[in-house]
Amino acid sequence: MYRANMEKATAFVISHEPDPSRTEKDKTISIIALTLTRALGRENIDVIRVHPNTLDDSLYSRYCKAIEICPDLYESEYALTAFLIELSNRYPGRKVLIPASDDCSVFLAKHADSLSETFTLLNPSARTMERVKNKRLQYELAEAAGVPIPETVFPTDCDELKKTAEKLDGFPYIIKPLEAQKWRLKRFAHVANGKKAITVNNKEELLREYRRIAEHDEDVMIQEVISGDDEHLLTFLGYCSDEHKPLAYCVRSKLRQNPIDFGYCTATVSCHNDEVEQYARQLLEKSAYTGIVGIEFKFDIKSKQYKLIEINTRPVNTTGLSIGCGVNLPLIAYLDAIGEDQEPVTDWQDGIVWIWLSADISAAHQLQKLGKLSYRQWFRSISGRRIYAILATDDLRPCIQFYARCVMHLGAKIMTDSRIPVFIRGTLRGLERMATRIW
Repeated sequence: MYRANMEKATAFVISHEPDPSRTEKDKTISIIALTLTRALGRENIDVIRVHPNTLDDSLYSRYCKAIEICPDLYESEYALTAFLIELSNRYPGRKVLIPASDDCSVFLAKHADSLSETFTLLNPSARTMERVKNKRLQYELAEAAGVPIPETVFPTDCDELKKTAEKLDGFPYIIKPLEAQKWRLKRFAHVANGKKAITVNNKEELLREYRRIAEHDEDVMIQEVISGDDEHLLTFLGYCSDEHKPLAYCVRSKLRQNPIDFGYCTATVSCHNDEVEQYARQLLEKSAYTGIVGIEFKFDIKSKQYKLIEINTRPVNTTGLSIGCGVNLPLIAYLDAIGEDQEPVTDWQDGIVWIWLSADISAAHQLQKLGKLSYRQWFRSISGRRIYAILATDDLRPCIQFYARCVMHLGAKIMTDSRIPVFIRGTLRGLERMATRIW
């Protein structure tokens, strides 16, 4: 039955384009989509990638059976919905549709009634999405579920913030969007410069930054900064069936992020934590959650408890770690979607490291300059069994394309730096030419 079902069900992994002006010179890579494609393709499952263009290295995985160029969801959700329905008619048998970004997850929930007629959606329901995608409602949900949250205020305008600021005495604070995916779009790139949040150290900075940000996005929140190293950031990676209980899960501890303050995870390690597991279960049950999820918490030294940071309603960048430590979330979710009976997978191997190598080297370099990490400490932190975000010996093309482009960009910067010795610049010029030919 297992093999028969797999042959009949095609997996569609959908991703979006945050930068409509992207060109061949600034291609990107969706680590989430690449992880999903590999996890399912290695099990002989047909994987179809749905994306608005061909400017993503993850599309060139050997496990991607076909690429379907779709309308941009930010240009027309109606056109994308119609495209997906028409697309389903071209592929016989059962079909499973999986989001590879927040934007796509929100889109699938919004149009679930139409799309669920032809696809099985690995995604939260529209009702759950409404309670989770907005941070204000998400934190109300957490409080109702008995899960601690950081001190947070939600100003509606500058006048209200001025009154609220007089009561804030725990600086520094951070300013964050109510919907995290918004600041990842190209048109908001200048708001946070690649960061998830903006730090403010006093009331004057808070008001100044709020005014600047509000010109582009008024839907923000002000939140306390929970002190402590990145290791205090733990994430619950799981999958919930229609019964709203985790069918499979694991926990990871963050090692580093880039940018180093409120950036994206570049290295993390699997671990166990009973408190994080319990809080995650409470949230998932209270929200009637279904689908793959990533829930981030941070340990507050002052209150001696973990507090909710955010709920991600789709697979996250580090989903590959779950596979490496014995909990193959994409496969488990897929099999559950097509009706395969499975035993819960709720234990895993600790100490498995997931690393996004290029980004982690950058993070390590930033920390080294601040005296917070030596290169020896960095290398020791990633020793042992490793899972790479992009590198895979059985699927080299995405990795080669991505890192060839990294070499080209690095080379272009170094060639103009007279402080770099001539022989090093000459060596990099040769590598750049080689990378250009590969790319």
